[in-house]
Amino acid sequence: MGVDAGSCEVIPSIGNHDYSGTREQLFDTGQVKLNYAETPDNGPPLVLVHGLGRRWQVFLPLIPGLAPRWHIYAPDLRGHGKSTHMVRGYRISQYADDIVRLLTAVVTEPVILFGHSLGGMVSMWIAAHHPNLIRALILGDNVISGDSFEHSMYPTLFAGLRDLVTKGGSTEDIARGLARIQLKVPGLEELVPIGDLPGNDEAHLLWWARCLESVDPDIFAMTLEGSSFEEWDGEKLLRQIRCPTLLLQANPELGGLMSDTDVERALELISNASHVRFPTLGHALYIQQAEPVLRAVTDFLESLRPPTSQKTSTS
Repeated sequence: MGVDAGSCEVIPSIGNHDYSGTREQLFDTGQVKLNYAETPDNGPPLVLVHGLGRRWQVFLPLIPGLAPRWHIYAPDLRGHGKSTHMVRGYRISQYADDIVRLLTAVVTEPVILFGHSLGGMVSMWIAAHHPNLIRALILGDNVISGDSFEHSMYPTLFAGLRDLVTKGGSTEDIARGLARIQLKVPGLEELVPIGDLPGNDEAHLLWWARCLESVDPDIFAMTLEGSSFEEWDGEKLLRQIRCPTLLLQANPELGGLMSDTDVERALELISNASHVRFPTLGHALYIQQAEPVLRAVTDFLESLRPPTSQKTSTS
Protein backbone atom coordinates (compact mmCIF):
# COMPACT_ATOMS: atom_id res chain seq x y z
CA MET A 1 0.00 0.00 0.00
CA GLY A 2 1.19 3.53 -0.64
CA VAL A 3 0.63 6.97 -2.07
CA ASP A 4 1.51 7.51 -5.71
CA ALA A 5 3.28 10.85 -5.40
CA GLY A 6 3.84 10.94 -9.12
CA SER A 7 0.10 11.35 -9.64
CA CYS A 8 -0.16 14.47 -7.47
CA GLU A 9 -2.20 17.23 -9.10
CA VAL A 10 -2.77 20.71 -7.68
CA ILE A 11 -6.34 22.03 -7.87
CA PRO A 12 -6.53 25.55 -9.36
CA SER A 13 -8.71 28.48 -8.39
CA ILE A 14 -12.37 28.09 -9.35
CA GLY A 15 -14.65 31.11 -9.48
CA ASN A 16 -14.13 33.26 -6.41
CA HIS A 17 -12.51 30.46 -4.40
CA ASP A 18 -8.84 29.56 -4.30
CA TYR A 19 -8.25 25.80 -4.20
CA SER A 20 -4.57 26.12 -5.16
CA GLY A 21 -3.50 24.60 -1.82
CA THR A 22 -5.54 21.47 -2.54
CA ARG A 23 -3.80 18.55 -4.22
CA GLU A 24 -5.10 15.35 -5.74
CA GLN A 25 -3.22 12.05 -5.58
CA LEU A 26 -3.68 8.29 -5.68
CA PHE A 27 -3.46 5.87 -2.76
CA ASP A 28 -2.97 2.16 -3.51
CA THR A 29 -4.91 0.11 -0.95
CA GLY A 30 -3.50 -3.15 -2.31
CA GLN A 31 -6.85 -3.86 -3.97
CA VAL A 32 -7.83 -0.57 -5.61
CA LYS A 33 -6.30 2.82 -6.27
CA LEU A 34 -8.23 5.55 -4.49
CA ASN A 35 -8.03 9.07 -5.82
CA TYR A 36 -8.32 11.67 -3.06
CA ALA A 37 -8.00 15.40 -2.58
CA GLU A 38 -6.12 16.89 0.37
CA THR A 39 -6.02 20.44 1.67
CA PRO A 40 -3.14 21.98 3.66
CA ASP A 41 -2.72 20.84 7.26
CA ASN A 42 -4.54 23.63 9.10
CA GLY A 43 -5.94 21.54 11.93
CA PRO A 44 -7.35 18.12 12.87
CA PRO A 45 -8.23 15.69 10.06
CA LEU A 46 -11.70 15.88 8.52
CA VAL A 47 -12.61 13.22 5.93
CA LEU A 48 -15.44 13.89 3.45
CA VAL A 49 -17.16 10.93 1.75
CA HIS A 50 -19.49 11.60 -1.19
CA GLY A 51 -22.71 9.94 -2.29
CA LEU A 52 -23.61 7.44 -5.01
CA GLY A 53 -22.66 8.53 -8.52
CA ARG A 54 -20.72 11.60 -7.34
CA ARG A 55 -17.01 12.33 -6.76
CA TRP A 56 -14.96 14.29 -4.23
CA GLN A 57 -15.59 17.60 -6.03
CA VAL A 58 -19.18 17.52 -4.76
CA PHE A 59 -17.76 19.00 -1.53
CA LEU A 60 -16.27 22.07 -3.22
CA PRO A 61 -19.10 24.30 -1.91
CA LEU A 62 -18.02 23.45 1.66
CA ILE A 63 -14.24 23.18 1.40
CA PRO A 64 -13.41 26.95 1.41
CA GLY A 65 -15.31 27.36 4.69
CA LEU A 66 -13.74 24.30 6.34
CA ALA A 67 -10.16 24.20 5.06
CA PRO A 68 -8.80 27.17 7.11
CA ARG A 69 -9.25 25.23 10.39
CA TRP A 70 -9.17 21.58 9.32
CA HIS A 71 -6.99 19.17 7.34
CA ILE A 72 -9.40 17.82 4.74
CA TYR A 73 -9.17 14.51 2.91
CA ALA A 74 -11.85 13.86 0.27
CA PRO A 75 -11.62 10.50 -1.52
CA ASP A 76 -13.37 9.24 -4.62
CA LEU A 77 -15.07 5.99 -3.62
CA ARG A 78 -14.16 2.95 -5.73
CA GLY A 79 -16.04 3.04 -9.03
CA HIS A 80 -16.26 6.84 -8.88
CA GLY A 81 -14.11 9.71 -10.10
CA LYS A 82 -10.52 8.68 -10.75
CA SER A 83 -10.62 5.66 -8.43
CA THR A 84 -10.48 2.06 -9.68
CA HIS A 85 -13.53 0.33 -11.12
CA MET A 86 -14.19 -3.16 -9.68
CA VAL A 87 -16.47 -5.70 -11.36
CA ARG A 88 -19.30 -6.49 -8.90
CA GLY A 89 -17.23 -4.89 -6.15
CA TYR A 90 -19.55 -2.27 -4.64
CA ARG A 91 -20.79 -3.47 -1.27
CA ILE A 92 -20.92 -1.13 1.70
CA SER A 93 -18.24 -3.19 3.46
CA GLN A 94 -15.94 -2.91 0.42
CA TYR A 95 -16.32 0.85 0.15
CA ALA A 96 -15.64 1.05 3.90
CA ASP A 97 -12.55 -1.19 3.78
CA ASP A 98 -10.97 1.16 1.21
CA ILE A 99 -11.54 4.20 3.42
CA VAL A 100 -10.24 2.35 6.50
CA ARG A 101 -7.00 1.60 4.64
CA LEU A 102 -6.71 5.28 3.67
CA LEU A 103 -7.28 6.37 7.27
CA THR A 104 -4.77 3.88 8.62
CA ALA A 105 -1.96 4.43 6.11
CA VAL A 106 -2.33 8.10 5.09
CA VAL A 107 -4.15 10.02 7.84
CA THR A 108 -2.76 7.96 10.78
CA GLU A 109 -4.82 9.60 13.56
CA PRO A 110 -8.49 9.55 14.57
CA VAL A 111 -10.64 11.59 12.19
CA ILE A 112 -13.96 13.36 12.00
CA LEU A 113 -15.84 11.54 9.27
CA PHE A 114 -18.53 13.37 7.25
CA GLY A 115 -20.48 11.20 4.84
CA HIS A 116 -23.38 12.24 2.61
CA SER A 117 -25.96 9.72 1.36
CA LEU A 118 -24.00 6.55 0.41
CA GLY A 119 -21.01 8.19 2.10
CA GLY A 120 -23.05 8.43 5.31
CA MET A 121 -23.80 4.70 5.20
CA VAL A 122 -20.11 3.96 4.63
CA SER A 123 -19.23 6.29 7.52
CA MET A 124 -21.70 4.57 9.84
CA TRP A 125 -20.15 1.21 8.98
CA ILE A 126 -16.64 2.48 9.73
CA ALA A 127 -17.64 4.16 13.00
CA ALA A 128 -19.33 0.97 14.18
CA HIS A 129 -16.59 -1.47 13.14
CA HIS A 130 -13.47 0.68 13.63
CA PRO A 131 -14.25 3.04 16.53
CA ASN A 132 -10.55 3.65 17.23
CA LEU A 133 -10.25 5.44 13.86
CA ILE A 134 -13.18 7.84 14.36
CA ARG A 135 -13.24 10.86 16.64
CA ALA A 136 -16.69 12.09 15.55
CA LEU A 137 -19.28 11.42 12.87
CA ILE A 138 -21.45 13.60 10.63
CA LEU A 139 -24.23 11.82 8.73
CA GLY A 140 -25.70 13.72 5.80
CA ASP A 141 -29.25 12.52 5.06
CA ASN A 142 -28.28 8.88 4.53
CA VAL A 143 -30.52 5.84 4.68
CA ILE A 144 -30.56 4.11 8.07
CA SER A 145 -33.54 1.80 7.55
CA GLY A 146 -34.14 0.34 4.09
CA ASP A 147 -37.77 1.42 3.72
CA SER A 148 -36.97 5.08 3.08
CA PHE A 149 -34.99 4.21 -0.08
CA GLU A 150 -37.39 1.62 -1.45
CA HIS A 151 -40.36 3.99 -1.30
CA SER A 152 -38.52 7.05 -2.61
CA MET A 153 -37.88 8.50 -6.05
CA TYR A 154 -34.31 7.21 -6.02
CA PRO A 155 -34.76 3.71 -7.49
CA THR A 156 -36.25 5.36 -10.57
CA LEU A 157 -33.47 7.95 -10.65
CA PHE A 158 -30.70 5.36 -10.28
CA ALA A 159 -32.20 3.20 -13.03
CA GLY A 160 -32.13 6.22 -15.33
CA LEU A 161 -28.55 7.05 -14.33
CA ARG A 162 -27.46 3.44 -14.89
CA ASP A 163 -28.90 3.51 -18.40
CA LEU A 164 -27.28 6.88 -19.16
CA VAL A 165 -23.84 5.78 -17.96
CA THR A 166 -24.10 2.48 -19.84
CA LYS A 167 -25.02 4.29 -23.06
CA GLY A 168 -22.22 6.84 -22.67
CA GLY A 169 -21.71 9.75 -25.04
CA SER A 170 -20.40 13.27 -24.59
CA THR A 171 -20.85 15.36 -21.45
CA GLU A 172 -23.56 17.29 -23.28
CA ASP A 173 -25.34 14.06 -24.29
CA ILE A 174 -25.37 12.86 -20.68
CA ALA A 175 -26.61 16.25 -19.44
CA ARG A 176 -29.48 16.20 -21.95
CA GLY A 177 -30.33 12.66 -20.89
CA LEU A 178 -30.32 13.73 -17.25
CA ALA A 179 -32.77 16.53 -17.99
CA ARG A 180 -35.20 14.03 -19.55
CA ILE A 181 -35.31 11.50 -16.66
CA GLN A 182 -38.79 11.66 -15.13
CA LEU A 183 -39.31 11.31 -11.38
CA LYS A 184 -42.27 10.98 -9.03
CA VAL A 185 -41.88 14.07 -6.88
CA PRO A 186 -43.51 14.10 -3.41
CA GLY A 187 -46.76 16.05 -3.48
CA LEU A 188 -47.29 15.82 -7.25
CA GLU A 189 -49.31 13.25 -9.16
CA GLU A 190 -47.58 13.57 -12.53
CA LEU A 191 -43.98 12.63 -13.27
CA VAL A 192 -41.60 15.59 -13.57
CA PRO A 193 -38.46 15.72 -15.77
CA ILE A 194 -35.29 16.44 -13.78
CA GLY A 195 -34.60 19.43 -16.00
CA ASP A 196 -37.84 21.04 -14.78
CA LEU A 197 -36.96 20.76 -11.09
CA PRO A 198 -35.55 23.82 -9.28
CA GLY A 199 -31.77 24.08 -9.32
CA ASN A 200 -31.27 21.80 -12.31
CA ASP A 201 -30.22 24.45 -14.79
CA GLU A 202 -27.87 23.74 -17.70
CA ALA A 203 -24.71 24.48 -15.69
CA HIS A 204 -25.69 22.11 -12.88
CA LEU A 205 -26.69 19.33 -15.26
CA LEU A 206 -23.34 19.63 -17.07
CA TRP A 207 -21.51 19.43 -13.74
CA TRP A 208 -23.56 16.37 -12.74
CA ALA A 209 -22.85 14.80 -16.13
CA ARG A 210 -19.10 15.20 -15.55
CA CYS A 211 -19.48 13.18 -12.35
CA LEU A 212 -21.35 10.46 -14.23
CA GLU A 213 -18.76 10.24 -17.01
CA SER A 214 -16.34 8.55 -14.62
CA VAL A 215 -18.83 6.26 -12.84
CA ASP A 216 -18.98 2.47 -13.20
CA PRO A 217 -22.61 1.54 -14.07
CA ASP A 218 -22.24 -1.45 -11.74
CA ILE A 219 -22.56 0.91 -8.74
CA PHE A 220 -26.15 1.64 -9.79
CA ALA A 221 -26.91 -1.94 -10.81
CA MET A 222 -25.80 -3.36 -7.45
CA THR A 223 -27.70 -0.65 -5.59
CA LEU A 224 -30.92 -1.34 -7.49
CA GLU A 225 -30.75 -5.11 -6.97
CA GLY A 226 -29.89 -4.65 -3.31
CA SER A 227 -26.58 -6.51 -3.32
CA SER A 228 -24.67 -3.38 -2.29
CA PHE A 229 -26.60 -3.38 0.99
CA GLU A 230 -27.11 -7.07 1.70
CA GLU A 231 -25.00 -6.79 4.89
CA TRP A 232 -26.75 -3.63 6.07
CA ASP A 233 -28.41 -3.52 9.49
CA GLY A 234 -28.82 0.14 10.38
CA GLU A 235 -30.11 -0.39 13.90
CA LYS A 236 -27.26 -2.76 14.77
CA LEU A 237 -24.74 -0.21 13.52
CA LEU A 238 -26.36 2.59 15.55
CA ARG A 239 -25.98 0.47 18.69
CA GLN A 240 -22.23 0.18 18.04
CA ILE A 241 -21.51 3.89 17.46
CA ARG A 242 -19.89 5.54 20.48
CA CYS A 243 -18.50 8.81 19.12
CA PRO A 244 -20.20 12.24 19.00
CA THR A 245 -22.56 12.22 16.04
CA LEU A 246 -24.39 14.93 14.10
CA LEU A 247 -27.43 13.99 12.00
CA LEU A 248 -28.17 16.30 9.06
CA GLN A 249 -31.72 15.61 7.94
CA ALA A 250 -33.24 16.89 4.71
CA ASN A 251 -36.99 17.35 4.48
CA PRO A 252 -38.56 13.95 3.61
CA GLU A 253 -41.32 15.81 1.76
CA LEU A 254 -38.62 17.22 -0.56
CA GLY A 255 -36.95 13.86 -1.20
CA GLY A 256 -34.92 13.50 1.98
CA LEU A 257 -33.89 9.91 2.79
CA MET A 258 -33.27 10.19 6.54
CA SER A 259 -36.73 9.56 7.95
CA ASP A 260 -38.11 10.96 11.20
CA THR A 261 -38.11 7.38 12.52
CA ASP A 262 -34.42 7.04 11.61
CA VAL A 263 -33.62 10.23 13.52
CA GLU A 264 -35.62 9.21 16.58
CA ARG A 265 -33.91 5.81 16.72
CA ALA A 266 -30.44 7.28 16.21
CA LEU A 267 -30.94 9.84 18.97
CA GLU A 268 -32.14 7.06 21.26
CA LEU A 269 -29.27 4.65 20.54
CA ILE A 270 -26.28 7.02 20.19
CA SER A 271 -25.60 8.56 23.56
CA ASN A 272 -23.87 11.67 22.22
CA ALA A 273 -25.94 12.56 19.15
CA SER A 274 -27.43 15.83 17.92
CA HIS A 275 -29.74 16.63 15.03
CA VAL A 276 -30.32 19.47 12.59
CA ARG A 277 -33.30 19.40 10.22
CA PHE A 278 -33.36 21.52 7.07
CA PRO A 279 -37.02 22.14 6.21
CA THR A 280 -36.28 23.82 2.86
CA LEU A 281 -33.61 21.40 1.59
CA GLY A 282 -33.95 18.08 -0.21
CA HIS A 283 -31.54 15.15 -0.16
CA ALA A 284 -28.80 17.09 -1.98
CA LEU A 285 -28.31 19.31 1.11
CA TYR A 286 -25.16 21.42 0.57
CA ILE A 287 -25.22 20.72 -3.18
CA GLN A 288 -28.54 22.56 -3.19
CA GLN A 289 -27.63 25.27 -0.67
CA ALA A 290 -24.26 25.25 1.08
CA GLU A 291 -24.61 28.03 3.67
CA PRO A 292 -27.03 26.48 6.21
CA VAL A 293 -25.29 23.11 6.04
CA LEU A 294 -21.86 24.71 6.45
CA ARG A 295 -23.13 26.62 9.49
CA ALA A 296 -24.46 23.45 11.15
CA VAL A 297 -21.31 21.48 10.37
CA THR A 298 -19.03 24.29 11.58
CA ASP A 299 -20.95 24.63 14.86
CA PHE A 300 -20.58 20.89 15.48
CA LEU A 301 -16.90 20.83 14.54
CA GLU A 302 -16.08 23.77 16.78
CA SER A 303 -17.87 22.08 19.69
CA LEU A 304 -15.30 19.28 19.42
CA ARG A 305 -12.33 21.56 19.90
CA PRO A 306 -10.92 21.77 23.43
CA PRO A 307 -11.78 25.02 25.19
CA THR A 308 -9.15 27.74 24.93
CA SER A 309 -7.35 28.23 28.19
CA GLN A 310 -7.86 31.68 29.64
CA LYS A 311 -5.39 33.41 31.92
CA THR A 312 -6.83 35.21 34.89
CA SER A 313 -5.23 38.41 36.05
CA THR A 314 -4.90 39.61 39.61
CA SER A 315 -4.65 43.18 40.68
